[in-house]
Amino acid sequence: MSLRHAQARPRGTAAGAPGWWAVVGRGVFAVAALLSFTGNGLSFSIGSWKDSDLPANAGFSGGFTAGWEHMVNQPTYFTFLANFLVGLTSLLLAIRPYRTSDLFHALRIAAVVSIVITGVVFNVLLRDAPPATPVEQVNDTIQHIITPILTPVVWLLFDPPGGVRWRRIGLASAIPLAWLAFTLLRGPLLDWYPYTILDVPRLGYGGVGVYVVAILAFFFAVAALMWVLDRLLARWLPEVSVPSTP
Repeated sequence: MSLRHAQARPRGTAAGAPGWWAVVGRGVFAVAALLSFTGNGLSFSIGSWKDSDLPANAGFSGGFTAGWEHMVNQPTYFTFLANFLVGLTSLLLAIRPYRTSDLFHALRIAAVVSIVITGVVFNVLLRDAPPATPVEQVNDTIQHIITPILTPVVWLLFDPPGGVRWRRIGLASAIPLAWLAFTLLRGPLLDWYPYTILDVPRLGYGGVGVYVVAILAFFFAVAALMWVLDRLLARWLPEVSVPSTP
């Protein structure tokens, strides 16, 4: 049976009824969603009482004062976006794991890849001084360590196989590309950039472009690895796939 003409059921499903593995999976998805939304909620909280940080040697001088201004700006960070995508798709899977739409699977691919990028890029390129307060420490641990590690593990163990296809990867890539375009267009208007690797005034578009190309290449490399693992899982677990209706 071709994967193109198959619909993936949650692992552990038999005769149309959820097995214990699928039930456990729904609980795990719920926990993953709660963690992601908690991290973003803490980001809003931090923005309510803390000004935005100006990195050392930054080429820009803009920023946001504590309160509504900084809170409203939180969703413009890629970390926030990645955690939101993880929370949204995890919540939807907790409610109903059996999903077949291209839109959902594109969002799920974007969520998994984006949160992996968040963990790797932040901890390798952006981490400097440790968080100053306990709330910031918890927020940092959830958003930059726990969720980036937990999400791909949850995907590997509990997501129904057969959902990663190249056209869905293409759709998924539109999300970080749109975020990047928004960020670079907005930056000169506010004289502010969310990360030092996107500091156009200091690095120039050429310098920023090197980071952007490397991160996009990493995006497609992780997505390609997901595709390979997804094919292997669908082959090893044929009982989770059933013929789709014409």
